[in-house]
Amino acid sequence: MPPVGLALAGAVTTLVTTGSSWVGIVLALAQVAAGIGIGLWQSARHARMLAAISAHLASEQAFSAEVAPIWSGHIEASREQMEVAISALTRRFSGIVAKLATAVEAAGMSHATVQDSDNGLGAVFARSQHELGVVIEAQKAATTSMLTMLEKVQGLRRFVTDLQGMAADVAKIAQQSNLLALNAAIEAARFGEQGRGFAVVAKEFRLLSTMSGETGRSIDEKVGVIHAGILDACAVVREQVDQEEQSLVTTQTSVGRVLTEFKEITDTLLQSSTLLKDESTGIKSEIGDALIQLQFQDRVSQIMNHVKDNIERLPGYFQEHQQQYAQSGELLPIDAQMLLTELKNTYAMKDQHVIHQGEKAVQSTETEITFF
Repeated sequence: MPPVGLALAGAVTTLVTTGSSWVGIVLALAQVAAGIGIGLWQSARHARMLAAISAHLASEQAFSAEVAPIWSGHIEASREQMEVAISALTRRFSGIVAKLATAVEAAGMSHATVQDSDNGLGAVFARSQHELGVVIEAQKAATTSMLTMLEKVQGLRRFVTDLQGMAADVAKIAQQSNLLALNAAIEAARFGEQGRGFAVVAKEFRLLSTMSGETGRSIDEKVGVIHAGILDACAVVREQVDQEEQSLVTTQTSVGRVLTEFKEITDTLLQSSTLLKDESTGIKSEIGDALIQLQFQDRVSQIMNHVKDNIERLPGYFQEHQQQYAQSGELLPIDAQMLLTELKNTYAMKDQHVIHQGEKAVQSTETEITFF
């Protein structure tokens, strides 16, 4: 009951109980005046309270209208900066991946070239080793042939000895022929005219002895010349064989050293080529994985867009709340669920729902995003 009604009821009660005396009338008037005063005071207080509530709602509207755009602006600026930076980083990583792909392809071609069965370094080394082996074997064969020829030439010395023996036999025959001629001359002189036949025989024997002696000496001289030539030829061949053998040893040593060094270089190049190929492939794979990880920018940008849109809804929400109060005169409590429900309806990833439930999202090591 309002204070005026209570005051009138009290005044009536006072008049009835006092019998409408002047004291009762004064008390009733005082009660009515007091009721009117209290009623006016309560009305003024209610009006001030309504004005304060309206001012509070207006301040909330102004607050959201001023703060929300700034929050949204900062989020949008951060999102744009992050997007630009991540996009630039993604392009650079993509360039690195492309260059590494080229390097891997080149390393693969180099590796294939090294190991090529026809034109690779291994094949070239095998052919070189075979061809150098053929040259060395040819040189060995030439040396062996020269040794064989030397043995044959040295074998001729036996025939020289035989020829010298034959020359000595011819000299002996010449001496014996000379003795026969001398005997025939003696017999011819002893028999006078009858020994003329012995004189002819003696003459022929002396002539034969002289020719045999000259032939024997000539043979001996020729054999001596041949023997000297054989010795000189053997010495020259022997010297050439020694030089060829020394040259063969030197050639074998040089070829072996060159082939060893070439083999070491080939093995080192092959190992380097294999290492380069493996490392390039590994780096390319790691950067490719990192490039996939950089896709989190899309997720973050999407989340920040949803939050920004929800914050931008805040001024409209307060305005609607204020209009409801103005229309109904009933100050309803501010309900955050409407904004949160709108925000939740925009979620597309599992992490967003986890955070919405007040839990902490676990950093996933997976390269794929879980969508709903």
